[in-house]
Amino acid sequence: MLKRLVVAVSNPEFRVDQLLNLIAYSGVSEIALVHCVESVLSTPARDQALANRAREKLNRRVAEAADHTDISLHAEVHIGIPAQQIIQAATEFAANTIAIGAFIGIPRQELFLGSTALEIVRYAQTDVLVVHLTPELQYVVGGLQRPLLDDVLFPTDFSDFSMAAFDDFLGLADRQLRHVTLLHIQDVTHIDPHLMDRLPEFDARDEQRLQNMAQSLTARGVEVDYRIQLAVPEQSIIRTALELDVSCIAIGSRGRTITDGPPWGSVSERVVRRADAPVLVIKAV
Repeated sequence: MLKRLVVAVSNPEFRVDQLLNLIAYSGVSEIALVHCVESVLSTPARDQALANRAREKLNRRVAEAADHTDISLHAEVHIGIPAQQIIQAATEFAANTIAIGAFIGIPRQELFLGSTALEIVRYAQTDVLVVHLTPELQYVVGGLQRPLLDDVLFPTDFSDFSMAAFDDFLGLADRQLRHVTLLHIQDVTHIDPHLMDRLPEFDARDEQRLQNMAQSLTARGVEVDYRIQLAVPEQSIIRTALELDVSCIAIGSRGRTITDGPPWGSVSERVVRRADAPVLVIKAV
């Protein structure tokens, strides 16, 4: 992850310097900035004119940024349905991560629900980095003032999917991953009231699991702490991220709950919707 990056650009006047601040020291080597001129009922002349103007603006931004980074940058402008075009561009670019901005505002959940960002998180085969934007597109909320990998929260339910995501996450340890907080939530909705007497047993077992995960990180030179909480999972993740002021939340695309729908879980979906910090959704299978 975070080697070859496709960045979905909704505004061709995109601030490339802000992106470079966010991914500093993360090991990204190549970036394709992809802007899509949305076209459902195609009007070729109009679409092409918009695409030409967008390409000129985006190329200018890339040229301005190229002198200040060793990362290989290039711009692409597509015409069509944004989510489809961005996922296709990621496939053609052999990207391992798509970065997408998600608007926040009121009503926040409803605004995000039908967005290109949500479609990409649901259907892309790559990891997806969701960065929350203000409606004015002036700045990014959460994590921008320091590199993405400075202080990461990694929630886990110890499912096969979550542990596969953790194995992928370990690959970031050699790319300036500085500090990680491992978080396991004893889901109060499953434990209370009938299993509360077994909570000490569950905590002891899961603390050992967290210790094993922590050892995998410390062996790679990463600072680690861990915590166990009795709570509602997504609420605990979002609250802990705010409390610790993390630079990023890294989460597996699904946990123990398997559905027949798109390959990501309800907890990760709610975290992506509601967290202010950037969220890296890891699509380990």
